Amino acid sequence: MRKLILLTTLVSFTLQAQNITVASGKSFTVEKTGSVIMSGNFSNSGNFTLNSDSDEFSSIIIGGSVTGNITYNRYVNSVGTNEWDLIGSPVDGQSISSFISTNSSTLGTSSNIFAIGSYDNATNTWTNYTTSTIGSAGNFDKGKGYQMASISGGTGILKFTGAPASTTQTRAIIDNDAANSGAGKRWNLIANPFPSYIHANNNSDSSNNFLTVNTDKLHDSYEAIYGYDADGSGYTAYNNTSSALNLAPGQAFMVASDNTSTDNVSFTTGMRTIVGGDDLIVGDILEDTFELIIKLYEGDTELDYTSFYFADGLSLGLDPGYDAGNYNQGASLMSRLVEEDEGVGLVINAMGLESVNDVVIPLEINRASGNSFRISIDTFDIYAGTNIYLEDNAQGTMTLLNELDFELTPENNLSGVGRFFIHLTETTFSIDNEVETNLLNAYKLDRNNFIIVEGLTVQSGITNVKLYSLLGREILSTELNNSINTQTISTERIATGVYVIKLQSGNNLITKKLIIK
Repeated sequence: MRKLILLTTLVSFTLQAQNITVASGKSFTVEKTGSVIMSGNFSNSGNFTLNSDSDEFSSIIIGGSVTGNITYNRYVNSVGTNEWDLIGSPVDGQSISSFISTNSSTLGTSSNIFAIGSYDNATNTWTNYTTSTIGSAGNFDKGKGYQMASISGGTGILKFTGAPASTTQTRAIIDNDAANSGAGKRWNLIANPFPSYIHANNNSDSSNNFLTVNTDKLHDSYEAIYGYDADGSGYTAYNNTSSALNLAPGQAFMVASDNTSTDNVSFTTGMRTIVGGDDLIVGDILEDTFELIIKLYEGDTELDYTSFYFADGLSLGLDPGYDAGNYNQGASLMSRLVEEDEGVGLVINAMGLESVNDVVIPLEINRASGNSFRISIDTFDIYAGTNIYLEDNAQGTMTLLNELDFELTPENNLSGVGRFFIHLTETTFSIDNEVETNLLNAYKLDRNNFIIVEGLTVQSGITNVKLYSLLGREILSTELNNSINTQTISTERIATGVYVIKLQSGNNLITKKLIIK
């Protein structure tokens, strides 16, 4: 390790040093393939620049103090339908007005509206800065994400100038879905505040990664990083089922808070790394794991997908950091937990290896009547002897997806669970097999003043519902007609606490704990 006093330098490799000083009038440039790691102090009186492009980002990691600014030439996706980017500033102290002025020829604009804006999860609104609002916009907030876009047909490079962070940074998040009775969202747009990559999941670093450090701050059912796809398909969930994932400098993403009061997530110095590539790109599936992805199409247009992931040590219930709820809970295709389902539609359903050919998984399909669709296997990385059947218990059919797509034009609106199931089995079903899965489920969301009961239309007769205190006192008793698949029961006059709910329809019986808040 050594101290460098730099005059004019160009770095396209990894440079390690103790202290770095850039003299006045001199320049230091880190190319997109380069990186700088310092154990000591950074001082810049000249020009210190880091470069990037769409899939390569330079890094600087500083162990000591910081004097002076750097400029990060950060690649940002261009303006276009669904093509915007989610970006945070990789430096500190720059005003949004100066950023807009500096990038006046490269930042997307439309009349008096600039292609940069913020997200408010209290009202679920996006607001772009304009010529009349940039004066009061203030500085970029550390660790906050913004929607942003460069001009169409340009280089995609926007300049951020400010101080590089060398200490742990925090960012406030809140669950405004539960806090505002569903008027807001649980989603918070945050960003990597460092001018370096950071470890995102266990497979990147077993302890110094964003998900592990912040596990108690994130909603258990959504303990993942949700990256914007920039193609109109929405957000992709990345968690510990993904291979090693590192987030690029300034990369923004959505996370779900589990607290109705303000909480802080942390970006620690231990997360920093110089290793990475494109924004939110996941590699191949890990060794000793298996994956199945099925997709729902309308004609040849893909609408949604859901993933099933199998690894040693996971359960059929909720495994935070492995299971992940869909960002859009109204998506056309999702799955549910096999055990202790709390009504969250999953985009990643994680289970133990023992379930890879011996499990029945509820599917949630949300489609309007008359709208034809088909479901097919997209990725099949499971034991060769595993058969994948899609059960439609309303039609009494079992479709072997290994050989044939499932197709349906629903006569009625489809929603919730209870009708469709995925069977992973070594057994071969025939026309003589009598297999029919009757799921009955109840849960309560924090923001609601009612219990949701699902899977009613495939039950026999009526469904009896009873609610008990933990001491066994009957609190509520009612009957539900099974003509509507999903129904609700009011909890407005029931005190907060833990209860036991019992549902019975014919021979189908479930009993589970229920928390009323």
